[in-house]
Amino acid sequence: MKDIIVSHRQQNEGFSQLRFKAEKALKEIEQDNVDLQGKDIKILIQELQVYQIELEMQNDELRSANEQLERQQIKFTGIYDLAPVGYFILSNTGRIEEVNNAGAKLFETGKNNVIYKKLQNFIAREYVDIFYRFYRQMLITRESHTCELKMIAQNGREFYAHVEGIGIHQIINSPVQCYLAIIDVTERIQAEKKLAETKERLELALEASAAGIWELELDTMKFYMDEFNYKLCSVPNGWFDGTYKTFISLMHTEDQEMVDQHFRTALNNEKKIDVVSRVLNSENQPCYVSIRGHIVAEPDAGKRFVGIMIDITEKRRMEEESANLKQDQQKVITQAILNAQESERKRISDSLHDGVSQLIYGIKMKLALQQSKSVDNAPGNIYELLDMAIQEIRNISFELAPSILADFGLPITIEELAKRLSTPQMKIKTKIIGFKERLGLPLETNIFRMIQELINNCMKHADANLITVEIRKGKQIEIKLQDNGKGFNVKAQENHPSGSGLSSIKNRLSLYNGNMVISSNSTTGTTIKMSLDYKNH
Repeated sequence: MKDIIVSHRQQNEGFSQLRFKAEKALKEIEQDNVDLQGKDIKILIQELQVYQIELEMQNDELRSANEQLERQQIKFTGIYDLAPVGYFILSNTGRIEEVNNAGAKLFETGKNNVIYKKLQNFIAREYVDIFYRFYRQMLITRESHTCELKMIAQNGREFYAHVEGIGIHQIINSPVQCYLAIIDVTERIQAEKKLAETKERLELALEASAAGIWELELDTMKFYMDEFNYKLCSVPNGWFDGTYKTFISLMHTEDQEMVDQHFRTALNNEKKIDVVSRVLNSENQPCYVSIRGHIVAEPDAGKRFVGIMIDITEKRRMEEESANLKQDQQKVITQAILNAQESERKRISDSLHDGVSQLIYGIKMKLALQQSKSVDNAPGNIYELLDMAIQEIRNISFELAPSILADFGLPITIEELAKRLSTPQMKIKTKIIGFKERLGLPLETNIFRMIQELINNCMKHADANLITVEIRKGKQIEIKLQDNGKGFNVKAQENHPSGSGLSSIKNRLSLYNGNMVISSNSTTGTTIKMSLDYKNH
C-alpha cells in the first residue's frame, strides 16, 4: 500500500513538470512573437501528441492506483473493524481519532461515544499517572511500549487491560499519532490474584502446621525444597545440590532405605506417598517428619511429584507421652486387680488355716484321746484321713497365699512350691541365682504367681516327668522353665487361647516392661523364657 502511495506521488510530480514546460514554451512564443510554420509546427504538434499519450497513460495508471488504493483501504478497514483486539488511533493530545468495533465494545458503547474523547476519561483515577508516563514515552521514543491499566466502561464496569502501543508519523513533519492495542486481561489478573491469595493462605497454613513444600521432577530427578525444609533438615546455605540422592541422604541413616523404597513404590505405581522418617536438626538431635505427596500431571509441563514435609516431633512426643500414660494407667489397674486377688486369696487362706484347719486339728486331738481307750482300729483310720485333710488344706492355703513368701522370700518359697508339687511320677528341680537381697513383696508375689501358673500348665497338659525352673537376678530378672513333655502349637495357642493362664502372665509381665518367648515341639518339649525389669519397681 505504501508503494502505491509513492507511485501516485511520483506521477503527480511528472504531470506537474510537463505542464510547467508546456506553459513555459507558450510564454516564450508569445513574447518572441515567433511565426511557427512548416517543420517547426509539425514537431510541436508531434511533441504535444506524445505528451498527450503520456498523460493519458499516466491518467490510466493513476486511476488504477486509486482503485487499488480504495480496495486496500476497504480491506484494511474490514480487518481493522473485525479484529478481536481493540485498536485505537490517538492524537498527540491523547484524543481517540479512530477505534474499531472491538475497542468500542470494551467500553460497552458505540464508536460515536468514543471517538474524539480522551482515552484518559476511560482510565481509573489511580492508574492515570501510569498511562501518562506510558503515553509520554511513546511520543518521545517512537518505540513500542506496554503497560497494564484499570479501565472503566461506559456503564461503570471496571476491567483490567494490557495496552501496547507505538508513536508514528503518517506524513513527514505532521503531528505524532499513537497506535494502541488494548486487550481485556481481567480474567488473568483475577486468576493471578486468586492464585496469590491461595498461595498466601497455603504459606500461612504451612507455617501454622510447621510444614514445607518439596517437588521432584520425574524427568531429571531434580529435587526442590523451600526454606522451611532447609531449616527442618539443617541444610547449610548453598550445600543442597538439588538431587534426589542428596535429599535421601538428609534422612536418618536408619531410615534412608525405607524412605527411598516408599518413594520408588509411589513413583512406579503412581500412588501417594505417606511416610514418617527421622532427620537431624541443627542441634544434631533427631526429630520426626511426615513426608506426604502425590504425582501431578500437566499437559505442557509433564509429570511432577509434589508434596509437603511436616515436623511432627512434638506430636510424636505427645503421642508417646499419651501411650506411656495409658501404659502406666494400665499398670496401676493391673496391679490393683492383682492386689485385690492376693488380698482375697490371703483372706481365704487365713480362713482355711485359722478356721477349718484348726477345727480338723481339734477333732484329730480328740480322736487321739479316744484311740488310747479303744481297741477297735476304726479311729485310726479316721486319724489318717484327718492327716490327709490337714495336709491338703495346708497345700491349698500355700497356693492361695503362701505366708512363707512374706516371711522368708522368693527363693525359699519357690523351693517349697517345687517340693510340694513334686510327685514320684513328676520331679520339679529349681536353680535360683543372685537373690542376696529381698525384692519388694508385690514383685516377689508376681514372680511366684507366674512360675506357679507355668508349673500348673505343665502338670495339666504337658505329660512331662521333669520340670526345671531357673531364676537369675542380674540387670534383669530372667526366668526359664523347661519340661520334657509333648509340646504344643505356640502360634495356634496365641491366636486362639484356650485359657487365661498365659494372658494372666503377660499382664503381670507388662507391669515390669517384661517379655516372654515360648518355643515348643513334640521332641524336646517346651521352653519358656521371661525377662523383666525390677530396678524401677
